[in-house]
Amino acid sequence: MDENLTHHSLVIADIAGYGMRSDEDQRWLRKELYTVLETAMAASGIDWPHDMTQDRGDSIILLIPATVPKRRITERLVHNLERELDRHARRSTAPVRMKLRLALHAGEVARDGRGWIGRDLNTACRLVDLPAGREALAAAPEANLAVVVSDSWYRGVVFQDPVLVEHFAFRRVPFVVKEVDDHAWIHVPRTTS
Repeated sequence: MDENLTHHSLVIADIAGYGMRSDEDQRWLRKELYTVLETAMAASGIDWPHDMTQDRGDSIILLIPATVPKRRITERLVHNLERELDRHARRSTAPVRMKLRLALHAGEVARDGRGWIGRDLNTACRLVDLPAGREALAAAPEANLAVVVSDSWYRGVVFQDPVLVEHFAFRRVPFVVKEVDDHAWIHVPRTTS
């Protein structure tokens, strides 16, 4: 194991309702997930971190170097991802419409020879599965994206910029799962098309 922990922004995108789809639809959605994310990242000026990506079937974990400003991830990536998901929804039938939950957190990770590990990565994985995030996306049938950020991401990035606070309108929710007892913040962009 690489004992040198390094700081990264942790971005996890998870396809909602993936397990309820047919095998053929799941294969197509996985391909589309990569296309949507790669396009949104390129439009945001963020290089795809090929050697720092973990595929989880219905989700992708991206470890973005700390040199990429978190504000760019919060503002540009979320905006461009929402735009790409809107495009995808306009071209998709209901069985393959892709709705995503996106978790944003930051922290220390290390490589163990098979992938990336660390408490902060565990926290990011818990964020993307937060029931309040699932419920928020389900409660907004016109939305294609729910963004769930850790309290530290909210305080350090979103709260520091009044434009982000006003534009994104996050709501605070309890974040109590397994080893985490904190708060998270949820934003569900509404489609404009």
